[in-house]
Amino acid sequence: MPSPQQPLRRDVRYPLHLPVSVRLADREMHLQSENISLHGILLSSAFLIPEGCTVDLSVSVGSTPNASIFLTGRGKVLRVQMKDSGDFTMAIECERPLGLARHTSRPETAE
Repeated sequence: MPSPQQPLRRDVRYPLHLPVSVRLADREMHLQSENISLHGILLSSAFLIPEGCTVDLSVSVGSTPNASIFLTGRGKVLRVQMKDSGDFTMAIECERPLGLARHTSRPETAE
């Protein structure tokens, strides 16, 4: 008897545990990624963000002395699951592929 197959994923998932800022309306939360793909992210959080909510994401991926590098995107919470610890995991599908952004710090000027 053939076994049911798992649906094929669109993108490869990378097990990356990085700090993520999530903006929901006028609230910003600081969460942790569990894995990341080009079109989505799995987050671990003490905060519950309900299924169907649209969020803005900013994933910190590195920094240099004068700049910080982020993956940014906007997506919809597809799935929420409660962990044994009482925290949550949330799967978010992005509207577009995550984009690369750079925030440059400005050097202070001498007075």
